[in-house]
Amino acid sequence: MAAMPTITRRQFLASVALPLAAQIPKRPNILFIMVDEMRWDAMGVENHPIVKTPNLDKLAAEGTRFTNAYTVSPVCCPARASVFTGRYAHVHGVTSNGVPANNGEIFLPSILKHHGYHTAIAGKLHYTPARFDYGFDQFWSFSSEGPTPELGYNAYLRKKHGSPAKWPRVEGTCPWPDDPLGKDVGLFKYPEEDFETDWITARSIDYLRSRKSANQPFFLFTSYLKPHSPSVEPEPYFSLYDPQKMPIPKLVPNAKEIRASQKGQQRRHHVDNEEMMRVMSAKYYGAITHVDHHVGKLLGELESLNLADDTIVLFTADHGNMLGDHGRWFKGVQYEGSSHVPLLWRGLKGASENGGRVNSKVIENTDLAPTILESAGLEVPQGMQGKSFLKLARGRDPKWKDRCYSQLRAGMVLRDGYKLIDNSLDGTGPWELYHLPSDRKEDRNLVDDVKQKNRVVAFKQELAVFRKDKPAPVKIAGMKMPAYATISDKERAEAVRNAPEDNN
Repeated sequence: MAAMPTITRRQFLASVALPLAAQIPKRPNILFIMVDEMRWDAMGVENHPIVKTPNLDKLAAEGTRFTNAYTVSPVCCPARASVFTGRYAHVHGVTSNGVPANNGEIFLPSILKHHGYHTAIAGKLHYTPARFDYGFDQFWSFSSEGPTPELGYNAYLRKKHGSPAKWPRVEGTCPWPDDPLGKDVGLFKYPEEDFETDWITARSIDYLRSRKSANQPFFLFTSYLKPHSPSVEPEPYFSLYDPQKMPIPKLVPNAKEIRASQKGQQRRHHVDNEEMMRVMSAKYYGAITHVDHHVGKLLGELESLNLADDTIVLFTADHGNMLGDHGRWFKGVQYEGSSHVPLLWRGLKGASENGGRVNSKVIENTDLAPTILESAGLEVPQGMQGKSFLKLARGRDPKWKDRCYSQLRAGMVLRDGYKLIDNSLDGTGPWELYHLPSDRKEDRNLVDDVKQKNRVVAFKQELAVFRKDKPAPVKIAGMKMPAYATISDKERAEAVRNAPEDNN
């Protein structure tokens, strides 16, 4: 009888590893593009009369467009923390800009990294404390946040131009230099290639090229500041749209009195000048078209690197901008201009959610993290309050929640086309109720309409239950608690004390 062949330990391990590796599903790459302060209706595909967004329109035609997506807390930091935790702001604890999350909260990049993803950010994160990496292997910040500020946009601008200013402008290009809102306007002083939007795209492309041959899935968070204030852009985008052709809302009758009554930075949140609205709207739409151009560059780079078929693409905003509706500018309120955001999703090649689907169900931005996890073949952990919309995007989900809750300085319930707003933190009002299909501008408050009495009572009860629900933090089996998930009481108190008064 012939002797059995001998094999080394390494050969044995290799022989069993191959079949095991073959059983592990190949995870998709993920390109998550976020913009800041972009309204849902500021796209060509939404039939906007002015702004041109050919690349976003193309992305919508290739994937799924959700027409009723909302932020669950319409200010930067609370909204962004909700996106990456899948939890509401009053639960994760980031209830205002500059406020840290509660201890124990973990963020999506850390979860993906735990499951084998390489993670990167180019652009704005806006978490506190700013010194942590929040689960990102590669960190290019648009400001000075993160563990590598020397790689950030501020450092780039200082090194190239010696500029101490964040948004250096050409002198004389601001018509209202002494107005707290109008002073935002100005032509960028340096070439377009040195503007933050272009810089963020360049870093994103650097990253994509570095991952072309890597045998590891990636998660890239390309996060543009624009069209967020200030209203600074390079040419040709600064002059792209004629202010006199801007569609603007009518000023509220007592706009000047309302604005004059505001104290400090709160005057920035109100507008009483039609010409200022026209100019700032033109710059806002110019910034969106600028970003759209760069979305096209990113998607084109995916194609040229042969990564497009294996990469999920997600586009959304953290919140919107009122652009003069109700006499207000910026965000921070529960009205449509502030809370209703764009949401585009394109799956892998051949995915059933592709092909230009349009879905009108209500989506919360807490739903993004669960959807990304499910799309990556990963379990959605207990404690995430959002729900994956993957089945919905693919055609049907009979159990879809189809409602939105939101909480900031005011609370909101949106269901069945009706929106109830509680202008308090504790259910004391005053209250507003709007029927959005017939009143998208929210001009007719129905809260005292006797026909709506039962609805108002039910919505009030629903909002109270939402505010009380505070599930324990998410836990991932085998995952070490990230450093950012535990900060001292002293550091937390200092951050809260230094949090900006102006959340816009």
